[in-house]
Amino acid sequence: MDEDDLVLLITVVVEAADEHQARAACDALISRAGAQLVDARDCSDEEPGCWAVVITRRSTEKATHNVSAALARAVRTFVRGLGDGFPTPRVACEPPTAWTVLDDPELINGLVPGAERVLVEAWAGDDPFGAGTLRDNAPAEPS
Repeated sequence: MDEDDLVLLITVVVEAADEHQARAACDALISRAGAQLVDARDCSDEEPGCWAVVITRRSTEKATHNVSAALARAVRTFVRGLGDGFPTPRVACEPPTAWTVLDDPELINGLVPGAERVLVEAWAGDDPFGAGTLRDNAPAEPS
């Protein structure tokens, strides 16, 4: 991965009976986004029947000059690409990451049945999946 490359990390919180059902609920989004599955985690200890499915793909944006602008643009471009009904989101940015949370279940259920919210992150740097996982270092939701 080039140091100017940005990676998108999308975490979908979905209601599902098991991991297989959670992954299957995200199939259309994975296909539409040209993404790949990274992880599916059971969050039932916090909320019964809750799963977090994490997918990733490279962004077409590059962090060549203004990293903050590129990160925010990568998040906005991804969200706008989800469909006409998705508004331009408010994006929080603290390099090496920018993020937004989509928390309109009616809107995101069209993409992922049973989805409650979606966290969309853009990351800059060498290898965001290297030492220390992104999930352990994920930022708080934007205010």
